[in-house]
Amino acid sequence: MLDPLPDATTRLAALEREAAHQEAVSAGDGRSWVRERNGEHPVVIVGGGQAGLVLARGLRRRGIDDVVVLDAAPADATGPWSTYARMHTLRTPKDIAWPTWGVPAASPRAWFEAVYGEAAWHDIEFFPTVAWQGFLQWYRAVARIDVVGSTTVAAITPTSVEGPLRLRLEGPDGSWVLEARHVVLATGIEGAGGRHIPELLAGLPQDRVHHTHDAIDFAALAGKRIGILGAGTGAFDNAATALEHGAASVDVHMRRPAMPQVSPYRWMEFAGLIENYGSFTDAQKWAFNVHLSAVDQPATQNAIWRAHAFDGFRFLTSSPWRSVEWDGTDIVVTTPLGIHRYDVVIAATGIVADLSRRPELAAVASDAAVWSDRLTPAQVAENPGLASFPYLDDDFGLVSRSAPDGSALSRIHLFNHGARISQGMLSHQIPGLVGGATKLAAALSRRLFARDADALLTEYLAYDVPVGVHIGRRPVPADVAG
Repeated sequence: MLDPLPDATTRLAALEREAAHQEAVSAGDGRSWVRERNGEHPVVIVGGGQAGLVLARGLRRRGIDDVVVLDAAPADATGPWSTYARMHTLRTPKDIAWPTWGVPAASPRAWFEAVYGEAAWHDIEFFPTVAWQGFLQWYRAVARIDVVGSTTVAAITPTSVEGPLRLRLEGPDGSWVLEARHVVLATGIEGAGGRHIPELLAGLPQDRVHHTHDAIDFAALAGKRIGILGAGTGAFDNAATALEHGAASVDVHMRRPAMPQVSPYRWMEFAGLIENYGSFTDAQKWAFNVHLSAVDQPATQNAIWRAHAFDGFRFLTSSPWRSVEWDGTDIVVTTPLGIHRYDVVIAATGIVADLSRRPELAAVASDAAVWSDRLTPAQVAENPGLASFPYLDDDFGLVSRSAPDGSALSRIHLFNHGARISQGMLSHQIPGLVGGATKLAAALSRRLFARDADALLTEYLAYDVPVGVHIGRRPVPADVAG
């Protein structure tokens, strides 16, 4: 566990002064040129985690100040870091690029070194999860981004092709309506669907089945036998968390014969791909993602070691679950390796893409194109799960089936896991924010400018503020003349 330096508060205050100085001397934060119009906000960002905060900061640096940021969680608990992100460290290497928008003092490394010191930075390989949440809270404050917390979006409804998008919100004070020109869904891994719980678990008592993204009461699992279906990093993190809370035993089951040894994600983390993934053809994007799903990636080494530290842990390969039954006392799981009995099972089975499962998108989901609309039946058969992902335009916007060349859906932008195939697996994640947030911020600026082009031109043609030019010699100041 890292401890802040004794003078961390003073060091952070100095860093904040340096950030303010860098803002003043770097490009950006110029004249605000996009404003609320008849109650319509230029951009509403749903999600106040890392993607939403970085995008809001990038828009402000482009002179788009009237940006509303909402989050279902309280403002100081946005993102997964205090809920289902049960890892001790991030999975991304510490030195990954971060979009500073011309203010490097507001970067993860600058903050970490101010709080914990330069030596501590050199000693870590991955950013501690608790520290990452602390950085994001500080980033929100130093970037002066107000997040409307504890507020969910019940529905997003287009009013017309060119009319505002109407958001019906539910917050602590009840329901209210907000109108926006553009809505960005920075809603993380479940933002285009929901949790995937295999059908074979449907017959079990509800209190005996969890998903790794659930708010699990691990203290209540003390003394329990636990089976985990799936062997990604989240499976090992949840296994270790359960054992740390006193679980009697935890088995992680993997259908593959061995843990993958190659992580395609490490290959992806270079500027060329992150910034230009959208230049792939549809066929190339499809081949890229089919391969990624087939190869997968290994669980992180730290997560594996953390679980294996307990005698009650087992990792079982070549162990798909063929059947699961409830006998009134135990959950009975049949695998090629035999029969296993558990008190509780946890599905580490990821998410499914299905826009109809998102309440905020229910009004438009049926008209939103998905990848299966653009693929041959043979391609869909390669990976039906991937084929259900939304098909997005180059601005991360939904594409209408009924009016692909002109629809309000294009102003609903998925800056979440739903952009996986269309805009790149990493676009909204830490390694890809430099490319993804930069691209989306530029796209929103361009489209808002196009909307206001006539008004801006009129304003320009009418501009007649004198700059105060004087003909002749420079006047001599009075104190010099005297």
